[in-house]
Order: sequence, then C-alpha cells, then structure tokens
Amino acid sequence: MKKWSVSTGSVLLMILFLTSGCITVQLGTRAPQDKLRETVVEGHGWDKILIIDINGFLSDIPPWRLYSQPVTTLNEVKEKLRKAEKDRRIKGVVLRINSPGGTVTASDTIYDEVKRFKEKRHVPVVAQMMDTAASGGYYVALAADRIAAQPTSITGSIGVIVQKFDVHELLAKIGVMNTPVKSGEHKDIGSPFRPQTEEEQKLLQKTIDELYGRFVQTVADNRKGLTRDEVLVLADGRIYTSEQALKNRLIDRIGYLNDAIEEVKNMAGLEKARVVMYHIPSTYTENIYSSVPLPPVSEIHLLDLNRGLAGMGSPFLYLWEPGLQGW
Repeated sequence: MKKWSVSTGSVLLMILFLTSGCITVQLGTRAPQDKLRETVVEGHGWDKILIIDINGFLSDIPPWRLYSQPVTTLNEVKEKLRKAEKDRRIKGVVLRINSPGGTVTASDTIYDEVKRFKEKRHVPVVAQMMDTAASGGYYVALAADRIAAQPTSITGSIGVIVQKFDVHELLAKIGVMNTPVKSGEHKDIGSPFRPQTEEEQKLLQKTIDELYGRFVQTVADNRKGLTRDEVLVLADGRIYTSEQALKNRLIDRIGYLNDAIEEVKNMAGLEKARVVMYHIPSTYTENIYSSVPLPPVSEIHLLDLNRGLAGMGSPFLYLWEPGLQGW
C-alpha cells in the first residue's frame, strides 16, 4: 500500500509538471491582494506616531529568491508612506534605518519619497540609526528633520562605488572568448570579459564623480552648519561611530528608539500618542523593536530558478560593503 502511494504521488507530480510547466509551492503569507495592517505597539491616545523600517540592501530590483512577488525596500517604503498620507491621525514618523546602503537610484528615490511625504503632510520625521546607516542608508536619513543614532551605530561611508570584475584571463584558460559586435567603441564599457582601457577608466570615474558630487551636495543641503567644503573633508568613504558622527555634525544626537519616539512627540506638540507599525498579516509586531521581515516569503517556483537573475548588472552604488555585505 505504501509503495502504491509513493507511485501515485510521483504520477501526480508529473501531471502538474506537464500541465502547468511550473510547480508552485505556497510558503508564506503575502500575496498581491494582501494589504498593510496597522498594529499599536505601545502608548495610547487619538494621535499616532508611525515607525517605518528601512532595512538591508536598497534597490528597486528585487533580490533573487525562490519565490514570486518579491518586495523591495523601495516599494515597501512607498506603500507605507502612501498609507500614512491618508491617515490624518499620523502626527509623526520615525524612520528606523538599518542599512549599509544600496544602488544610487534606490537610495535617492527613497530620500525623495520621504521628502515628498513631509511636504504633503507637514509632520515631523526623525531618522533613528540602528546597527548600520551607512552610505545610502545615511543618504536616506538626510530626508528626516533630525537624525539620531544608537550609541553603537555605524554611519558615514559617504561615497560611490561600482564593482567591476575582470575574468578574461580565467576564461582564456578554459578556452572561452568573448567576441561582441557593438555599435560603438564604449558600448561594452565595464565588461568583465576584457581588460579596461585607460580612457574607459576616465569615463567611469567621471560618472562616479558626478554621483559623488550629488551625495556631497545632499549632505550639505540637509546638515545645517556644514558647508560643502566641510562635507568634502568628511566624505572620503570612511565610516564613523556615533560619537564621531555627532562631533562632525553628521547627526543631531545619540539615543535610543524610545528617545526618537519622544522627540517626534515633542516636535508634534503631543503629550501622548499611540506608536504604530504597518505590516502584512501574520507577522510579529509585539513592541517597538519588532522587525518587519524583508521581504516576506510568498511562493517558490521550483522550475523557474533563474528568475530575477538578470537586470542588476554593475550598478553604481551608495554602499558600504565590508566583504560582500548586502549581496
């Protein structure tokens, strides 16, 4: 009987394969129809203070994982800000940042979304750095009215990097050659399949310098008391402890998440407020330190494992990456 059961299971599996071309196994709780829910994590009163997480590698391209409907930090932040815009009881926001940064575009877009939210709602926003808020993580924090850091936070790493690998010698050893047909001399600039020319190095450096200049100017525009020249001295890519960042005026104070919540309440003129988080159903949100998973698992496509691998390329990054953090 047991033998027949195994055989029947194999037949059913083959039928699924032949009829659908893809096997999908539901694993998590989020589907496209799931909507954000609000949970009170502490406090009471009519008014609300919202905590929004900005975690991990910042990108508008979902990381490759064995499931569909992936969620990026960018679209999650946008979704939460849009929900907060419609709720007039939201009187302030805490951005809880734990990120080494990410792509230039994603970091800049999240920064812009926070700025737009402030313009529409005119409520105070405080950025609270957790373990890490470096490079693009710090860039996003600049959109807040005030920046605070844990006593043990790491920030800074103001700069731009693009990862370029050269594997042409390795491929030559196994008899593989790349012979592109291209419309112009620099169409395959940055290709890992051939050595980089001196002229291409200059072209890439020019692009990096422009993106770096945007980062520096964003710091100067948002950090009162820091001139562009002063920012340039600090923006050599180094990281800073909380104490160093405070001394260099990159942040406003050192404190904990509870302090950030109280600061938002004071800025909004509130004596009491309930602290809320937006989350998908069935996630744990017991207190202010609850972490919203990024991203929640939805389903695995067992026969489509190469999904999402293309498209990242070699992006320009506002990223602090000791080792290969964030990839």
